[in-house]
Amino acid sequence: MAALYILALLTVALVCALGVLHPRYEDTLLQRIGMAVACLGAVAELAALASGYDRINAHITTTLGAALFALGTAVKKWRGPRMGRRRTDKRHRRAA
Repeated sequence: MAALYILALLTVALVCALGVLHPRYEDTLLQRIGMAVACLGAVAELAALASGYDRINAHITTTLGAALFALGTAVKKWRGPRMGRRRTDKRHRRAA
């Protein structure tokens, strides 16, 4: 069971890091902050597991990141589908 938990934490950390750093992921600032906090919390949980420390603070950080991401998603859906979109694709740019 511990191996499955470690695999889940690694997945959360990797996917959140990719989501935060990838320029084409269409998200809001609150979603991006939530993913960054969740990534840091997952890495902190992995470090606490490896060294045998208490994981409660890292677990709270991971949960806070997930809550921020969920809140950002709710705000994005409430405000409309166009919120948070960036024009990073060449096909969206107008010719000068």
